[in-house]
Amino acid sequence: MRLRRGIAAGVLIATGLVVPAAANAAPAVAKKCDTNTVNWYTRGGHEVYVGTNLYSDWMEGPGRITYQKTATSESNSAWSGDLGVSIPLVIAEIQNKYSKTVGKSHAVTDSWSYTAEVPANKVRRLHQLKQSWRVQVVRWKYTTSDCKKTKEVSNKTATFPTKNRDYMWILVGRE
Repeated sequence: MRLRRGIAAGVLIATGLVVPAAANAAPAVAKKCDTNTVNWYTRGGHEVYVGTNLYSDWMEGPGRITYQKTATSESNSAWSGDLGVSIPLVIAEIQNKYSKTVGKSHAVTDSWSYTAEVPANKVRRLHQLKQSWRVQVVRWKYTTSDCKKTKEVSNKTATFPTKNRDYMWILVGRE
């Protein structure tokens, strides 16, 4: 045991490492935070499917309904109220944090074809959905200048279409 301690002490001396005593340590500089600045981040990112502008005519079942057209499918971003943050910054945050490529809108012209069975005595139509990414945009600020407490200022939901060709079709009913 003594031999090991001696070697460790010799290594410290040989390397010139000086460890100041606790009494000689400089006091830590207190961090100061601006309580007026509003910061933001995104949370809860997840995939959702949002309706596009493409849908078939209504049909009363029973029977087979088909959508078959060459058309431009369009989907747009949506959010509840003013996000209080630049939309391009939110899009960049989604790219960086969730590795999703999204935009304010997405449009694809293609030949679309989908068929589904409409149940008896039901009125249905086909509706195309587009893969999108939904997040909450949270705005917050420090409530104390020592940076120890924060407060959420607002929380808004935002949805952006992904820049890919991920679509699905569903039957929707008329009540």
